[in-house]
Amino acid sequence: MINIAFVDDNKEFLELINKLIHSYIVSKKIYCKVEFYQNPELLYLDFTEKKKFDICFLDIEMPQMNGIELAYKIRENDKLVRVVFLTSHKEFIRVGYKVKAFDFISKEDIREELPDVMDRLLLNLEEYRESIYVIQTNSRIEKISYDDIIYIYKEGQNAKFVLKDGETQERISLRKVAEKLSDDEFVFVERGYIINLSHIKKISSREIELSNGEKKLASRERIHEIRERMNIYYLHEFGTDKRGMRI
Repeated sequence: MINIAFVDDNKEFLELINKLIHSYIVSKKIYCKVEFYQNPELLYLDFTEKKKFDICFLDIEMPQMNGIELAYKIRENDKLVRVVFLTSHKEFIRVGYKVKAFDFISKEDIREELPDVMDRLLLNLEEYRESIYVIQTNSRIEKISYDDIIYIYKEGQNAKFVLKDGETQERISLRKVAEKLSDDEFVFVERGYIINLSHIKKISSREIELSNGEKKLASRERIHEIRERMNIYYLHEFGTDKRGMRI
């Protein structure tokens, strides 16, 4: 299910959007939950209470809290949500880049522009969902972007995920973790560690230096495979085998 929020202080405009988005959802036969907010502070409150949205359409000009302010606050709680601004003033576009806005829609052209933006949003979400790791238990669901994972290691019965901004864990074997991950981006460096190839800065002999400054020692059996996997990965991703790295 795709969760979408629309925020605009104009009730009549929200009613128009409701008709347009409902028509789009029916035509595309997709499963969405759409919520509408006239008060931007209520959406922000939902984010602070860990409510999740995939897409947020934000009116830029609102009296309680403008869309730019709201976007900054949303980013504090969710860095992955797609933000689309609704505006009649194109001068806000430069500011929008600072909060990583997905796009802008002119209110005057909402009927023509909304379907195109939604098409691109759905494609973006589909591509993204192929590159996230999901931890799901009875008490929580946590989505982790592959790009945020530096490495994973075994501690007791848990797999510990070392991320760009902290750590998290899942009660699962490393072998099961590896089965859930993409084979292209992750590699076992030895029995107790899985490393994200994109976070390797340097390989010297058997020592691997990571983007967070930590160093891991690969087994003799693994180091040749890791070098080969590095070359294949960067050739595929960047059209080069080393991207300026020392291997």
